[in-house]
Amino acid sequence: MTTAITEKFFELLRYTLGEQTDAPLISLEEWDVLNTMATEQSLLGVFYDGLQRLSKEVQLPEETVLLWFVQNEQIVGTNRAVDAAVIKVARRFAKRGYGCCLLKGQGNALMYPRPSARTSGDIDMWVMAPVRSLIHMAKKAMEDARPMYHHVEFCPVGDIPVEVHYRPSFMNNLIHDHRLQRWFRQMADSQCNHQVDLPDGVGTVGVPTNDFNRIFQMAHISNHVIHEGIGLRQLLDYYYLLKQGFTQEERLHDEELLRRFGLYTMAQAVMYVLKEAFGMKDTELLVKADERRGRFLLKEILTAGNFGQYDPRLADSHSQLAKNVQRLRRDVRFLRYFPSECLWEPIFRWYHFFWRLFH
Repeated sequence: MTTAITEKFFELLRYTLGEQTDAPLISLEEWDVLNTMATEQSLLGVFYDGLQRLSKEVQLPEETVLLWFVQNEQIVGTNRAVDAAVIKVARRFAKRGYGCCLLKGQGNALMYPRPSARTSGDIDMWVMAPVRSLIHMAKKAMEDARPMYHHVEFCPVGDIPVEVHYRPSFMNNLIHDHRLQRWFRQMADSQCNHQVDLPDGVGTVGVPTNDFNRIFQMAHISNHVIHEGIGLRQLLDYYYLLKQGFTQEERLHDEELLRRFGLYTMAQAVMYVLKEAFGMKDTELLVKADERRGRFLLKEILTAGNFGQYDPRLADSHSQLAKNVQRLRRDVRFLRYFPSECLWEPIFRWYHFFWRLFH
């Protein structure tokens, strides 16, 4: 399944994470390819730490070190800007009396050995307010705000996009989604109250607890896998989440929740990738890895890149009909591995259509 350069990529990843002690042997030509792969997976900053460690053991090409240094500095600068923007968004809702919780993003970065190494994205803020109120607020702030089932676009902070969530994530299977949303509501207050300090003293914000994150982030991963694609960055977030540790009692409880929310098979696939690509030990995995599903997921990740942005199979079409056909083809391709979400996807699409008519 993996090519020689892909295996070098995984070796460097495992070496960077400390899961592999031997330094990989990489030629000048291979560094250029690895740089491209790291870019597609949004892992440049993380790999830069591995590069720093590697440079103490072997002589690296000067142009390679300089290129990765410049890219890392850009990632560090962007992280500082996003950290500051997160606090502005949180304070804006706090002034209105709404509790909020930062999902993913800068909260996940705090689990990394060097938070500024994580490539930042947009700001996803879970706000504890009625759905219609948040949509009204978003449209008032930005006329072209487009409400979706779980979030609505909000006015950006500078050039940093902001999404306001009334639901952290969702499932296509409406039965599983009902159970998941009820659990989210039960856990909401404890997430808002879990306050942490962002780097450089920019401020304090609520972020999910580890027990919540182990379920929520798997739902987030599942959602992106089924609908558009996922990258290794999101799985690295989950890697560092599991590295925070959990008890056997928590493992059994999480397994029960994953099954109840229709996330267990996806979790098995993710565990395979964490084991195969990241070098995680069986004792650190949340559930037992599934090789068949995991190999399929890993192939999709390597083909499509971060959030499916580099997927060569996606046609650049402006026709809604063409997009729907493309969507159905994806459902068929994934059906063998994740049947529940794929079979429910067309039904959820109609449900979402009518939901938007009333919101």
